[in-house]
Amino acid sequence: MDVIAEIVKNLLVIIIMSSFLEIMLPDGNIKPFVRFAIGLFVIIAVLSPTLSYIYDDKNFQISVWDDKIDEHIPQEIQARGQKVQEQITGKSSELMKEKLEGQISAVAVLVPGVDDVHTQVSVGEDGSLQRLQLMVRPGKNKSTEEVEKVNVFSGSPQSDTEQKEIQRKILQVMGNLYGLKGENIEINFEGG
Repeated sequence: MDVIAEIVKNLLVIIIMSSFLEIMLPDGNIKPFVRFAIGLFVIIAVLSPTLSYIYDDKNFQISVWDDKIDEHIPQEIQARGQKVQEQITGKSSELMKEKLEGQISAVAVLVPGVDDVHTQVSVGEDGSLQRLQLMVRPGKNKSTEEVEKVNVFSGSPQSDTEQKEIQRKILQVMGNLYGLKGENIEINFEGG
């Protein structure tokens, strides 16, 4: 008789809880899964006291929380996780550095008088931009409407005043965009 009373008590608790859950859940895709879980609880509520009654000498309690874990395993897992994190961080910082170099080169090419730019950046541990080195190949930016005579020696160097003006513009643009001061930006010109 105690077994039947325990089964009825467990079923009443499950029915009350499931009714409350069904009222709280919105109509949708989740309700079938909740009904399935409730069905499993009903099966457990009926089988557990029944099996305990039939097999008096067996204990059907599930006690996963009593299992002991070897103390060295968490340290090994943590060491492996740290190694994976360092690899991910290293790859992402390299990728970020490459993208930043490409972005800076693209912005520097927009300065009038610049034909091409090769960029190298130094990034701090926190990912902030520390130092910037630009190798500028000066040239004339031509629109499609302007047509000039083609010089035989197209790589003719620009004057110092033109280079200083280009350098001033690049320093201003990089300072405004990336918050770098002039001493953290090194600009060299190809061929001079």
